[in-house]
Amino acid sequence: MNDELLRTIGDTWMGTAMRDIFWMWPLMENFHFLGLSILFGGLVAIDLRVIGVARFVPMKAALTLIPYVMIGFAINLITGIFFFSGDPFRYFYNLSFQWKMALVFLAGINALWFWFGEHAKLSKLADGEQADFPAKVIAAISLALWVGVIILGRLIPYLE
Repeated sequence: MNDELLRTIGDTWMGTAMRDIFWMWPLMENFHFLGLSILFGGLVAIDLRVIGVARFVPMKAALTLIPYVMIGFAINLITGIFFFSGDPFRYFYNLSFQWKMALVFLAGINALWFWFGEHAKLSKLADGEQADFPAKVIAAISLALWVGVIILGRLIPYLE
């Protein structure tokens, strides 16, 4: 991505609003945290159930959290676009941001693997029944990737 494109992104109405309206950045930070809480909270419940740590939670009940996880992700995607537009040079060249986006991409691939490979089987499990090994691997990878995303996101201001 060249500097001209980054300047163009920064000059959008979103970028201008993020820089010129004093309450926009903190507002987006709060929504980003809310979205992350919804996303990660739901994923922790689902992934721990799939791994077998929380077998007392019915699998079908855990899987009902998927739409909330998607809503949390959508909130983070939208607020993340606002942040990037507000300071594209800061984010684009930031190593922590680059790694964070790589992990988000891998988490998306992992989520597709879960949805198309294991979701149907998991939704048929009886209460307390163990998930198969591939599902447990997907769940463990999911937790690891999202913990990495959170850590790298917190490191963005410190790795400029």
